[in-house]
Amino acid sequence: MKTVFGFVCAAFFAAAFCLAAPHQAAAKDTTDITDTHGTSAFPVRPKRIVIMDFGMLDTLEAFKRMGLLDEDVQLALAKKNLPAYLSQYTSGEYVDVGGLKDFNLETIYAFKPDLIIISGRQQDFYDELRAMAPVWQVNSIPNPYIQGTMQNIRDMAKIFDVSEAADKALAAISESIQKTRDKAEAKNLKGLVLLTNDGKISAYGSGSRFGVIHDALGVKEVDSSIRVGIHGQLVNYEYIAQKNPDIIFVVDRSVAVTGKADGTRLLKNDLVDGTKAAKNGRIVSLDPNVWYLSGGGLISLQMMIDEVNAALEQ
Repeated sequence: MKTVFGFVCAAFFAAAFCLAAPHQAAAKDTTDITDTHGTSAFPVRPKRIVIMDFGMLDTLEAFKRMGLLDEDVQLALAKKNLPAYLSQYTSGEYVDVGGLKDFNLETIYAFKPDLIIISGRQQDFYDELRAMAPVWQVNSIPNPYIQGTMQNIRDMAKIFDVSEAADKALAAISESIQKTRDKAEAKNLKGLVLLTNDGKISAYGSGSRFGVIHDALGVKEVDSSIRVGIHGQLVNYEYIAQKNPDIIFVVDRSVAVTGKADGTRLLKNDLVDGTKAAKNGRIVSLDPNVWYLSGGGLISLQMMIDEVNAALEQ
């Protein structure tokens, strides 16, 4: 199994992340953002932020790299299972609130936040958190994925008053998407996206959490009837052999959650070895830290595109 590592391309950094510009004074103290709870006013340039969505954390990191984040911003975040590319946030400089699901409400309360950013994983605690500070619930698995993700990033940019720089970064991402689509169309490969987890294999197709590979990046589906759902469609080796994809993308949840590889072992068998993907060296392991734990951020979105683009080069 070949592994493709996601790196933000140098051109993207040059076009977007290195466009540091002087801060402009906020025109107002709040900005309106719409989420699943309706439209609410959120503080502009908040100083104390609890963030429990890794995609929005990496967007914040992008703003930091661009020189757009105020130096006095303080963060409290869920450090458990923190993606490797965000390992700098394990530092004691940042308050640890626990995990994405097993977080500590008392720690959050003691932090006295100006803003709390959550996703669907924490939605059951919305009311308790809302009693402490304004809560923005990000849609971390939007459909369509690219449009929804870009809207999340634009909303984050509104909150931190950096919309112009964010728009330039998103324009660079849009160019990367089109280049990858063009390459996918030229290669004309039929693909299958699999999630491996604790001995089980699930397939994901168009419209799913990993459907961006088909819907935005242009890789054709080997099976257009895969059931859409957050947990995908359970499949077996016979299914993979029968569909016989040209390329297989693998997201190994076990690596993301436990650090132990599972997907390579699961897919090493005669039935899978007989597929066109295996014979041509096109079983591609995607970075689960990005695709499963994170994704949906300014950095991770570019990493996802880069991984698929690199896989199509093989």
